[in-house]
Amino acid sequence: MTEPRLLHRNSLPLKLKTLLLDYPRADWKEHPNFPDFSEFWLQRHAMFRELVKRLIHLSQSMLNKDIDAREYQRQLFGYSEFMLHQLHTHHMMEDTYFFPEIGKNDTKTQKAIELLESDHIEIGRLIHNYTISLHQCSTPMVTATKADNLLSLQSVFNKALTQHLDDEEEIIVPAALHFGYIK
Repeated sequence: MTEPRLLHRNSLPLKLKTLLLDYPRADWKEHPNFPDFSEFWLQRHAMFRELVKRLIHLSQSMLNKDIDAREYQRQLFGYSEFMLHQLHTHHMMEDTYFFPEIGKNDTKTQKAIELLESDHIEIGRLIHNYTISLHQCSTPMVTATKADNLLSLQSVFNKALTQHLDDEEEIIVPAALHFGYIK
């Protein structure tokens, strides 16, 4: 059995992939319901993946001494603030609007959405820990000395977020294609 907790699973439990079997990822873009919701939503997910990779690269660059401390702090704060704000807005829209609208169509989809909502709680804990570390970065030199710790937090966050986004796409996009989506 696949572990359902976000940081302990490698894939979505098979029983939650029922619609994915009927709507494989390779066929999504050709479906008439794709542009209504899924296209925009997947673009947002791609942006989050890219931002986390950028933050990891940035911290690794600091550790490699490929960037100076002042520039590291400037970019770290800029990318982190943007990503965290966008993630908060994204999760709020999912939890209050998208998930309830899509989940009302059947109980299997609703069960899968409950897993995604528990992921949001775990991601929230990771964001909290990351934010605490950022608040300790009072000067460029202090920030530079915390690059290793920040890289570790960013790497764990990347693993969790990537798994969550992959799983979320395998649940929500097939459901949106199958049931249609609100206009």
